[in-house]
Amino acid sequence: MQIIKYTASFRENCIEIFKSNLPKFFAAKELPLFEHFLDHETEENYYIIKTKDLIVGCGGIFLDEKKNEAGLSWGMVHAGYHRQGIGKLLTQFRLDLLKKKYPDKNLKIETSQHTAEFYKKNGFTIMDIVPDGFAEGIDKYTMKIEFKSELSN
Repeated sequence: MQIIKYTASFRENCIEIFKSNLPKFFAAKELPLFEHFLDHETEENYYIIKTKDLIVGCGGIFLDEKKNEAGLSWGMVHAGYHRQGIGKLLTQFRLDLLKKKYPDKNLKIETSQHTAEFYKKNGFTIMDIVPDGFAEGIDKYTMKIEFKSELSN
């Protein structure tokens, strides 16, 4: 598997990955938000994961300087490739990137009840839950992760 920086040439692949996860993981009304994100907000912080010349996942990181937060954004694996370790690989890659780029920031993710357990297994803790926070039937879980500084004694 390869992790590559996102370019516009991967746009349709990422939209297909998003659509493969409807309606359980994303609401249809979120598709225009994701398309806008791909077109205007990826900068250099969004990636795709490729296996055997197939784009099977995508995900990025973000920085919000006003809130002193950084975190994971729009991470997903094509539904046909769930439970094969791809999400774990993509998540670990992005966490390593966050630790390196923003070591002093609070790290968070907003996800749903369907993936909250996955992120708990990867070190995140739940901070807040908003029922139907993304859409009807898709609750919004705000989660954080803390890293122990390597400089600590």
